[in-house]
Amino acid sequence: MKKILNVIDFISKVGAYLSGVFMLLIVFLICLEILLRTLFKTSTMISDEFSAYFMVFSVFLGLAYTLREGKHIKITLITSRIRNKMVAKAVDLIVLIFAFGISVFVFCYSVSMVYETYSLDMRADSMLETPLWIPEMGVPIGFFLLSIQLISMIIRRMKNYQ
Repeated sequence: MKKILNVIDFISKVGAYLSGVFMLLIVFLICLEILLRTLFKTSTMISDEFSAYFMVFSVFLGLAYTLREGKHIKITLITSRIRNKMVAKAVDLIVLIFAFGISVFVFCYSVSMVYETYSLDMRADSMLETPLWIPEMGVPIGFFLLSIQLISMIIRRMKNYQ
């Protein structure tokens, strides 16, 4: 079981690194656009479109690692008032299970969205006419990574109860 949990952590870390790569690509595109406009009075004509696509990947690929590191916004309004540590841990476990359900729902819905976009051959209303299923793929990939990381956290929490 520990090997599986380590693999999930590794996959989350890969997602985080890819998220960083996409963020660097955004910075590169913006700097390139600035240089081209300033020095050559021209434009790439794609930097704003691709920066938005890269932002989708950057955000969604980083979700699982952010969760693993405990960096998501966590509202402790209820759990901070619970004096009994076992009850607080049980509430935390219930919240993780609920989050897993939501994550799986969004994953399934986003797969459906990408498939529909692909089957209808929907394209961006831009010069490149980018097939929209390509940037949309970041959503189901990100929620898949988040879902498996949530499973990992649920297993870890349950092991702590024993």
